[in-house]
Amino acid sequence: MIEKVIEHINQNFGEGLGVELPDGSCIGGGKHRIKVLNHRVLREVFRDPEMGFGEAYMRGDIIVEGDLEEIITSCMEYMKGQEVKHIKDALGYFVRSILKAISFIKHIEGREVRKHYDLGNDFYKLWLDESMTYSCAFFLEPNMTLEEAQREKRRIIYEKLQLKEGDRLLDIGCGWGSIVVETAHLYRTRSIGITLSRNQYEWVKKRIKELGLERLADVYLMHYEDLPSLGRSFNKVVSVGMFEHVGKGRHRKFFDIVNSVIERGGLFLLHTIGKVHKSSQSRWIRKYIFPGGYLPSIEEVLGAIKGFDFNLIDIDDWRIHYYLTLKEWLRRFYKAKDWILEKYGEEFFRMWELYLVASAVSFRIGSNHLFQFLLSKGVVNSYPIMRRYLGQALLAS
Repeated sequence: MIEKVIEHINQNFGEGLGVELPDGSCIGGGKHRIKVLNHRVLREVFRDPEMGFGEAYMRGDIIVEGDLEEIITSCMEYMKGQEVKHIKDALGYFVRSILKAISFIKHIEGREVRKHYDLGNDFYKLWLDESMTYSCAFFLEPNMTLEEAQREKRRIIYEKLQLKEGDRLLDIGCGWGSIVVETAHLYRTRSIGITLSRNQYEWVKKRIKELGLERLADVYLMHYEDLPSLGRSFNKVVSVGMFEHVGKGRHRKFFDIVNSVIERGGLFLLHTIGKVHKSSQSRWIRKYIFPGGYLPSIEEVLGAIKGFDFNLIDIDDWRIHYYLTLKEWLRRFYKAKDWILEKYGEEFFRMWELYLVASAVSFRIGSNHLFQFLLSKGVVNSYPIMRRYLGQALLAS
């Protein structure tokens, strides 16, 4: 069976892929090679390709000789159209739906978010840009630095939101606070951010104090469902890279909360990884990187706003920009390899390496997308038409 799989992969993989088995024999050939160190791995991969390969790579039972990105790209292209619905996924969603009904889901989501983001600020400082922005940047041209591309991303967001002095801005899932701090500083907005990560919360608090922005900016350690308890309304709302944590079947509740705190005529920009159509999710990433994560389709997002009088102004797809962002994160991640190995160990390093590479590939091949949905509360006919087209391709075909 493995011979047929490698044959099919190599039909569309010009550089060629070979698999070296534990007995030293090799199937296929070419520039790239996967070395399988024990027979158990083969059974695991054939039983469950995604989990089998991912877990074996983490353990070091699979060694890659060649370009990991190119190998994963060829394998993911092969797996397209071979997606299988797994019972454990359905069971997981069922359990979460029961838990949300008894309001226990907020506790679970808090634990899941903290597991990822509270690894330590020192870890994320190694490979994020200086603003600690952990979301897709925007590259006007391929040779922009990550810092420049992240500033450009934020500038576009501010322009889309038509920010001006005196606006009351809410950032749902504010991360390390780049938007909260920058909007208060540049636009003199009254900006509030919320996060479930204590590390992020303390970081943002410190930045606000360092810049003397206490009268204009604030951050709360809270779940988005608790926003109404603040007793505040906002005319601008943004959420960048948080919606992926909301979970399947929870999107309507999220928009219900946003609807309750945004005033009529207000603007809401939702920046999220997503799918064009509903499709299976990466179970390996859900288990090891983002527990409970779910990437919604366009249909699911637009279906969730029905009845809340949110009007769609614009949808943008930044798929290639996220590929370039991940490539730059990966470059910096490799540069910090020795520090990460010493601090967290080899299995952790290989797990995060695989996550960053596989994520980059998912955007490269069009499996995942990065959408910006711009919505208004009620109809806003005065919103300017401002679509601009770029003059050069960021990647070769």
